[in-house]
Amino acid sequence: MLLISEIKLNIDDNEEDLIKIIKKKLHLHNNEIKSFKIHKKSLDARKDVVYKYQVLVELKNENKYLKNKNVVKYHKVDTSVKKINSDIRPLIVGYGPSGIFATFRLLEAGLKPIVFEKGKRIKERQKDVEDFFNKGILNPNSNVQFGEGGAGTFSDAKLTTRIKDPFIEYILDIFIKFGAKENIKYIPHAHIGTDEIRKIIERMTDYLISQGVEFHFEEEMEQLLLDKKHAIQGIKTNKGDYLSSIVVLGIGHSAYKTIKNIYDQGINISPKDMAIGFRVEHPQSLINANQLKGLNTNEASEYFLRYNDEKAVYSFCMCPGGMVIPASSDLNRIVTNGMSYSLRNSGFANSAILVQINKEEYEPGDLGGFELLKEYEEKAFQISSSYKALSMNIKDYIEGTNSPLIFKPSYPLGTIVYDFNKFFNEKDNGYFKKALKDFDKKIPGFIKEGIMIGPETRSSSPIRINRDETYQSINTKGLYPTGEGAGYGGGIMSCSLDGIRIANAIIAKIHNSV
Repeated sequence: MLLISEIKLNIDDNEEDLIKIIKKKLHLHNNEIKSFKIHKKSLDARKDVVYKYQVLVELKNENKYLKNKNVVKYHKVDTSVKKINSDIRPLIVGYGPSGIFATFRLLEAGLKPIVFEKGKRIKERQKDVEDFFNKGILNPNSNVQFGEGGAGTFSDAKLTTRIKDPFIEYILDIFIKFGAKENIKYIPHAHIGTDEIRKIIERMTDYLISQGVEFHFEEEMEQLLLDKKHAIQGIKTNKGDYLSSIVVLGIGHSAYKTIKNIYDQGINISPKDMAIGFRVEHPQSLINANQLKGLNTNEASEYFLRYNDEKAVYSFCMCPGGMVIPASSDLNRIVTNGMSYSLRNSGFANSAILVQINKEEYEPGDLGGFELLKEYEEKAFQISSSYKALSMNIKDYIEGTNSPLIFKPSYPLGTIVYDFNKFFNEKDNGYFKKALKDFDKKIPGFIKEGIMIGPETRSSSPIRINRDETYQSINTKGLYPTGEGAGYGGGIMSCSLDGIRIANAIIAKIHNSV
């Protein structure tokens, strides 16, 4: 198979024209193309706005075409796994992306994991989320953070990562197998959307059940079971004890209670840097006009912004055509996040704007970051006296003025206007304002036409559960911390990849012991 790069199409051209271009480039006849598919697609707006493609083509006598410019042999990396004959049943604690893909990979090797998730399955979870969005009734065990699929289920379901890894295609193929569109493998900044990812995750779970994976929803791990050498023997949940020499811990960044419990058991955990901030919301038309240079591509465009000072300020989890949502998992605490449906057609764009918080700024103790987040989230609730988020015009924040919001926020529970200058400390307010002025130069109107909604506090975990070169806890053999909550991921793809790494390490360990 050949990989052909630097093929360009105008915005209005049809992708069916790609075959004509390839035939012309390589001087091919109709019967010489055995197969064809798009490998990558990107928007190039540096001069004339065009789409650039990489395509995979299977031809007869391929070697004779390698002399052509931008044509190379394509070799797909083999990600198959050798089957294991073992009765070991790894325990998977937490069923977000890292837990899901660790389970898939272990099953592929012939193991039958047992999965524990404190939240509910998606259909029941969705009802709890809707009760919160519509009535302000929060279920601490079933919400945007906890339940089948993890926090990514109620998000934009982005599939982007800066990591280069052969298992990215493996992950995308699994999503496609269970209902995602084929184009997630090649379109830029691919996403699935919260409405579609929910259906896909349900199908994935049903498949795993049909293959012998055992699930325990609405069952929360309370403690690890350890032997005298501090090695894993199993877990204790709110419903019973389960024995295994392998525990995969993928509990997510909001599972503070569980992290506190295992920390008290002596699991090695250290603080790490994190970020806090707020959501900004703008008319999507403003972002499109700037990013797409006025072209109508029927797309909701996105942006990536960063300003470096003594501390970095950056956009995160940008949701084109989305909405700002309440994302609390603890009573009487306000947390905001962003979410988009697959069509991205809300008419609004939102993104987190975050400032780096260094671990040295926390209260003393390895878990001090969680206490800082709690302080901000409880402070917001006390100001609001409800789950209504805090809001403000960006222009007012910059100028120190106070005006009614320039448009109604998408946040479903409503907001109260509050001066964010009184919410964050003076230094962080200074960093935010410098960054927002810089962002306004890159996207004119960013300040004048935008509002702030917050706080945003769950972008990353403030701790790392330290692990060694075998991916096990450095002081607890058999414990495999993974994903965002353990400090090793920051989105669906990076967490999925980390879950697969963990599974591959477990598979290798079992192979070496039999």
